[in-house]
Amino acid sequence: MSRSLELFILLAALCFALADNVEHLRSKRGTRFYGVLCKDSKTSAVRNVGDTWMRWYGQRAAHCRCAPKGLVQCHYVPVVSCQESRCYNGGICKEALYSSDFLCQCPSGFSGTQCEINNNEKCVSGQGGAYRGTWSVSHTGSACINWNSTTLRGKRFTAMKKDASSLGLGNHNFCRNPDSDSTPWCFVYKGSQVAWEYCRVSKCPENKEQECVQGAGQSYRGSAVTSRSGAHCLAWDSPFIKRKLYTAWRADALQLGLGSHSYCRNPDGDAGPWCHVVKNNQLTWELCDVAECSTCGQRQDNSLNTISFRIFGGRKSDITEQPWQVAINIYRRRHKKHLHLCGGILIDSCWVLSAAHCFEEGYKASELQAVLGRTFRKQNSSSEQIFEIERFWVHEDFDKETFDNDIALLKLKTDIGICAIHSLEVLPACLPEPGLVLPDWTECEISGYGKDAEFAAEYSERVKRGYVRLWPRERCVPELLSGRTVTDNMLCAGDTRGLDDACKGDSGGPLVCPSGGRMTLMGVISWGDGCGNKDKPGVYTRVIHYLDWIRSRIAEDPHV
Repeated sequence: MSRSLELFILLAALCFALADNVEHLRSKRGTRFYGVLCKDSKTSAVRNVGDTWMRWYGQRAAHCRCAPKGLVQCHYVPVVSCQESRCYNGGICKEALYSSDFLCQCPSGFSGTQCEINNNEKCVSGQGGAYRGTWSVSHTGSACINWNSTTLRGKRFTAMKKDASSLGLGNHNFCRNPDSDSTPWCFVYKGSQVAWEYCRVSKCPENKEQECVQGAGQSYRGSAVTSRSGAHCLAWDSPFIKRKLYTAWRADALQLGLGSHSYCRNPDGDAGPWCHVVKNNQLTWELCDVAECSTCGQRQDNSLNTISFRIFGGRKSDITEQPWQVAINIYRRRHKKHLHLCGGILIDSCWVLSAAHCFEEGYKASELQAVLGRTFRKQNSSSEQIFEIERFWVHEDFDKETFDNDIALLKLKTDIGICAIHSLEVLPACLPEPGLVLPDWTECEISGYGKDAEFAAEYSERVKRGYVRLWPRERCVPELLSGRTVTDNMLCAGDTRGLDDACKGDSGGPLVCPSGGRMTLMGVISWGDGCGNKDKPGVYTRVIHYLDWIRSRIAEDPHV
């Protein structure tokens, strides 16, 4: 009997020893009733008499209960790994062996019952809907009320709300924005009344690169919350998706950008950022309509350490040196395969520019094919991206005699909403800014798979690049081009040495020039008097005259 008594005294001492960090808290004026609460001085969590919870004591787990008079009684309990994690930000979930209670081992920098609080988050992005920092003072300097306080009973947003965890609400008094207001806020005491006030949380510096997609968008951490169809994204911790593979509960959720928010993400390397949505009462997923970061005209060019490859004369190049180069092929029934037709220039994920005269024979879009990212014209490559053509436009004022308005626009076909994926081998060239004028004799580049010589039997087996200079307008005249008409919609560029020039098969390809640190598309390869003849320039469609035409055609069919 005495032994049982000793054991009881020991357990009682243990319970009170575990409660050393717990304060007694009498409710403030303005609450619905007065009562003694249990407040954890370490986490500021407030609990009512009868509430139970689990917490860590060192490396051991304890089950605690708020007893009358604000006393906290705890005892150690055995725990096992949770069958289904409920911890955010990569926290490790443990649950009691004999109950459904759980607790989380949080990674460094995170705290809270579910590791939902980011102790290092010091500023707000956008409206702060995903803010999970620890600011707890309103803009007037008033201390925020704990979202779990009985004072807030009857309020719409409290820790008792069904989806509280998804909204960032919990047993804490940190500023949050659960209702998509303009900025985080909290409840405060105003005399004997409860009111709400905005919090003075610093705004994060605007980062335009964060709100756009680079490549497939796996690093995207922006705030887009709608799919391409306009459906609102479900939160990554929504109960609707708890059985899905990618949720906020994953061990690697923090690295994947998943959390207590509904922002678009690409955790699985899909074609672009996406999210779960509900459509026609069915759970599904859709890609999001997030703008691509402007990487146009920015290539990885190692040419300074290599031979200067030429387009005319048979010198070789690599597609990474002109990643905007497109090979446009046409299906020939007699050969039962696609054969090279012309060049093209990638100007956006789903849009390619080329020359109007390439399509004079009245081809159908279904007969055309665009190949991107390929160095060798006939050889498949792991870097290549091949697309059918959904539709194309030849300029309505194209003149077959003079080649005036020699420009065409092709739309690549896709079923997933995104066409060309940016890589070292595939990048768009920049369209020029309206009014851009480059100095005469600016050195520019041309590229293509065209013939090595005017009368060569075959097109080049490998993409080539050449260097030409922009000629002054007074030298871009019919007298130098066998009397052919030269209009204001054309520009001349050439190599005065007669070494580099475009040739048959290069038509529709790029003339790109450096401007503002990017390669900018100034011309589309159009026509010339032979190939590489000394003192005879090549003639190019002046792209800057067609910016409105390009944009208007894209606006006709913007959805991809």
